[in-house]
Amino acid sequence: MPKIRFLIRLFLLCVAVIAGIFLALAVTVWLHFDGTLNHSLRSGSGQALLLQDSGGQGDGGRGVVCGLVFGAAVHGSSQPGPGIARRVETAARLYREGILQHIIMTGGKGSDGVRSEAAVMRDFGIAEGIDPDAIVLEDQARSTWENLVYSRPLTASCSTVIGISDRYHLARIEYLASLQGFRGLQTFPSDISATTAFEMKSLGREVAALLYYISLSPFL
Repeated sequence: MPKIRFLIRLFLLCVAVIAGIFLALAVTVWLHFDGTLNHSLRSGSGQALLLQDSGGQGDGGRGVVCGLVFGAAVHGSSQPGPGIARRVETAARLYREGILQHIIMTGGKGSDGVRSEAAVMRDFGIAEGIDPDAIVLEDQARSTWENLVYSRPLTASCSTVIGISDRYHLARIEYLASLQGFRGLQTFPSDISATTAFEMKSLGREVAALLYYISLSPFL
């Protein structure tokens, strides 16, 4: 009996530890919902944004401000899913307001016979008023890690890089950028949030992804 009680206590302790880790990471994701930029970009007063390391070059002395738009699911073979729409619409607003001068759209193919996320985003962005000449595609990435790895060389001319994605995704973007030494990457959430049900489902995925990369971080 003492042995059984010990095993039960050990089991309950393990459950409590796992639950505590999950809760801590879930709170971390939630705390990053607003990204690293203040609400001036959302309110439309982004011209007052103080951007670091601009070097006094480019538009208004602010340098070239680049948006890095993270891909999401393509529906059918070429239709933008809701995630793409939310993220690209936000980038288009920032572009129309003169905050972004250059936009990098990153995302590869989910499967054969489907257009890349980046290509679908480009078409959607042009329809939203983004100049085609302001868009650069990265169409090889299959994960958030690869989004950052493959896009980083495309940011050489950028004084500031603003990562744009759904708010539940921002904690992972920021953490992986720090692991890769992608310094100075700022983040901003899409203007429109996903449904509550979808965000709850995504929260679990983001916690699992963070736990995975935290476990691997000593080897990366």
